[in-house]
Amino acid sequence: MSVKDKIIFSLLAVLIIAGGYFQYMSGEMIKRMDVLNTNDAEHVDVVHNEFREDLRKLNLQFIGRGKHVRKAQQDIIANTNLINATADSLADLISEVQFNLDELDRDVSKRFVDVEMDLSDLEDDFNRNRRKTSQTLSEIQQSITLLQTDMNEVKDKVFEKDKKEKKK
Repeated sequence: MSVKDKIIFSLLAVLIIAGGYFQYMSGEMIKRMDVLNTNDAEHVDVVHNEFREDLRKLNLQFIGRGKHVRKAQQDIIANTNLINATADSLADLISEVQFNLDELDRDVSKRFVDVEMDLSDLEDDFNRNRRKTSQTLSEIQQSITLLQTDMNEVKDKVFEKDKKEKKK
C-alpha cells in the first residue's frame, strides 16, 4: 500500500469518526429537545390553569361594580364639559386681553408721537432762545466794549485836562 492510499484511508477514517460524532451529538440534542418540549407542555398547562383561576377571581371581584364605572364615566363627561367651557371662557378672556393690548399699543404709540413732537418743539424753542441769548450777549459785550472805549476817552480827556491845569 502506498503513502497516497494511507493518507486517503486516514482521511476517510477521520471523516467517518467526525460523522459518527456529529450523529451522536445530533441524537443527544433531539433527546434533550424532546424532554424540553414535554416540560414546556406541562408548564403551559399549569400556567393556563393559574391564569384561568386568577381571571375567575377577578371577575367575581368586579361583579356589581358597573354603577361605579358608570359614575366614573359621568364624572369624566362632566369634567370634559367643564374643561371645554373653561377653555371657551379663557379664549374669550385672551381675545379681550389681546384687544386691550392692541388698544394700549395704539395709545402709547400716539403718545410717543406727541412726546416726540413736543420734544421737537422744545428743541426748536431752545435753539431760538439760545440764538437770541447769544445775540443779546454779543450786544452786551459790544456795549461794554464801547463803554470802556468811551470811558478811556473820558479818562484821557480828564487826564489831559489835569495835566494842562497843573502846567498852568
